[in-house]
Amino acid sequence: MGDINDMGKAAGSVSAILGLGALLFKPVRKRMQARKAFREELSTSLKQINRALEGLSDDIADLQYERLSQAQDFYTSRGWCPGAKKEMLCKMHASYRAKGRNHLSEHYEEEILRLADKPPQGEKGREIHE
Repeated sequence: MGDINDMGKAAGSVSAILGLGALLFKPVRKRMQARKAFREELSTSLKQINRALEGLSDDIADLQYERLSQAQDFYTSRGWCPGAKKEMLCKMHASYRAKGRNHLSEHYEEEILRLADKPPQGEKGREIHE
């Protein structure tokens, strides 16, 4: 009979330990689920932000191409381009290339760099600032 009492006490202890374990595991499990949900929400938000930024980058690249094209037309038609403008346009072209674009604009930089930095002698008074 003593053995049965000892076994009953042991079973009661094991049940108590399992019960406490379940009570402690439930909040931990809830916290883990909450973290998982937060990570999924964060991941979804970051994907949306990345899509928006890619769209903005494309828009900026389109504007850069338009500006490079206008500058090439303007400066080649007038036959000269100030050095500071050349530097600014080269930086813009490098940014444009970094976005993975390069169509038609590669020769723009070369043409602009070949232009004189100052107007021909007869045009000194006609310098136009953009």
